[in-house]
Amino acid sequence: MLSEIEQLLTIQELDARLEDLAAQLERLAAQRSALEKKQLGEEQSVTDAHDQLRHLEHESRMRTLEVDELDAQIREYQKRLDKGIISFKEMEDLRAKIGIERSRINRLEDEALDLMSQVDAQHGAIADAEDHLTVRTTELSGQIEQLDQRVRTIQEERGDCTTERERVVSETAPYLYAQYQTLRATFPRPLAGIENDTCSGCKLRLSGHTVERVRSESGIVTCEHCSRILYIE
Repeated sequence: MLSEIEQLLTIQELDARLEDLAAQLERLAAQRSALEKKQLGEEQSVTDAHDQLRHLEHESRMRTLEVDELDAQIREYQKRLDKGIISFKEMEDLRAKIGIERSRINRLEDEALDLMSQVDAQHGAIADAEDHLTVRTTELSGQIEQLDQRVRTIQEERGDCTTERERVVSETAPYLYAQYQTLRATFPRPLAGIENDTCSGCKLRLSGHTVERVRSESGIVTCEHCSRILYIE
């Protein structure tokens, strides 16, 4: 096999490897992004739990405040009744209002107790969520570090491949490398082997003259159908 063909084959294999490494890095980046989203989701669940607790505590305070305000209002009504210097109609109205407000207080007190129970439960839920977050953070951080290690390994290999490619290119005739690059713009693999007198790239049968020229190693020979550079191992 011509040394020029061997050089181009080396470049072609390095290009294929570099493309594969780039694809691996892209997949790893996507996996890392997915893990980071999971981490954010775990953290958000704890944040949501705290937000829910603040909401419940606020509602509980509001119910307690309403109870206090109603209780003060009832005492004011009762004070006016106890003085007894109002009309019978006003007395009846005040007694009715007291009855209504006491019913409201009973309802609000029940709601306040229920909210206090929910607050206690939410405190427990937050403790569980934070414990879960600690475990998941450790797990996800470990997985991310494994991905980062794989990325570093691949980047090192890509650097080695790039350096080797540059070396081989520097030893390749400029016109030949230019021809390779032109073909590569169309074909991922610009070189094609001959198999049963057929171009392995386009799968079309080659003329006997073309096959013979390749076998005799009489220079660079291209496929008469697709223009790929031909070789026989």
